[in-house]
Amino acid sequence: MLGVLAVMYAAYALSFKKWDYTSEAKRLERRGVLKEKGMSNTFYFIHARTLWVLNALSGGLFVFYWLYRQWQAVLYGFKRLDGRPLSGGALVRTVGGFGTFFQLNAIICRTCEYMHHKAPLAPWAWGVLWLGGLLTALAAPDTTARVIGYLFFCSAPAALQNRLNALPKEPIPAAPKAGEIIAAAAGLVIALLIIMLMRIEL
Repeated sequence: MLGVLAVMYAAYALSFKKWDYTSEAKRLERRGVLKEKGMSNTFYFIHARTLWVLNALSGGLFVFYWLYRQWQAVLYGFKRLDGRPLSGGALVRTVGGFGTFFQLNAIICRTCEYMHHKAPLAPWAWGVLWLGGLLTALAAPDTTARVIGYLFFCSAPAALQNRLNALPKEPIPAAPKAGEIIAAAAGLVIALLIIMLMRIEL
């Protein structure tokens, strides 16, 4: 419980606590920092629960489709004071998703903070939970721990998306799009093929 409270306070300290409404100068200074680091005015929106379900049913591989669509949108709408774009395309950033997930989280955090919306947990927090969940799902000695790790792996992107979905005024529909269903089905097929190959080798 103390650990959970510590993480929640860290998230608060890295988001809302930075907004000092008693000082216009500090408010403007913070906005300048956010603009300097860069934000995006476009993102990929999918219902958080739908993302979680599709990710869970696809063996966790739907997350790469989600990353690709997020980076497509973010790269299109990314802005910072010096005008420099982000390096690398959406495909490259998806392939390196285990690293770029942290940067995506940071951009979402800055954008939410700038728009006075509740920001997600700090990039390191969700990144550690995401990667830690994957490692636990793959390497834990017992089934229960693997299931818990898998749930964390599927939940981290959905939690991040849930904060992101507060930005638009219109609610995000829960029904998945055709492309999302196809991507999840393809992920499931690939996951099953990987499991079959691993069993054959064993």
